[in-house]
Amino acid sequence: MEEYDLLQCIEKGLEPFGSHVKQSIYWKMSILHNYSRNEVIDNPELLVNVIRETLSDSSGAVEESITREIRLKFNLPYKEPQTMVDVIMSAKSQLIGIYASPVSARSS
Repeated sequence: MEEYDLLQCIEKGLEPFGSHVKQSIYWKMSILHNYSRNEVIDNPELLVNVIRETLSDSSGAVEESITREIRLKFNLPYKEPQTMVDVIMSAKSQLIGIYASPVSARSS
């Protein structure tokens, strides 16, 4: 898996709420915070804050939708309570584990 897969989970989690919601969130990330669409996973706390600022009372449903998509794609166990930030960080840790090169201990 790649970071692209994580970004796709965010996209898929936003889809049920319509293109206006998705565009509003990405616009705020880009214009107000100088983050591109591809950088949203670099600062999950900011992403959550922008979702909450943009959607206030509806933000919980959006966060849960994104969290569900990430859990499914990355096969993450459901732990209570676990925030969207926690789930994004777990998925990123899994990605780092995939790409980390194994350290070999050779004796000469």
